[in-house]
Amino acid sequence: MRIYKKTLREEAGIEEIFCNCCGKKIEKDKYGYFPDHFHADKTWGYNSSMDGRRQSFDLCHECYESMLENFKIPAE
Repeated sequence: MRIYKKTLREEAGIEEIFCNCCGKKIEKDKYGYFPDHFHADKTWGYNSSMDGRRQSFDLCHECYESMLENFKIPAE
C-alpha cells in the first residue's frame, strides 16, 4: 500500500531574456516559448587568466549574425 503526501514544489523558469549585446528584449512567441537565440555558458579552466570564472550571455539573432561577420576564419 502506498500513502502519498501532497507537497508544493517551487520551480524556477525563465521569465525574460535580453540580448547582452544590444539590450533588446527577446520576446516569447504566441505559445509562450522563446524564439531561437544564442546562449553561451562558459566556465574557464586551468591555464587561463580567468581560471574558475563562469560567464554566460545571450545574443539575439541579429547580434549573433553580426558577431559571425567579424570572424577572421568563418564559422562552419
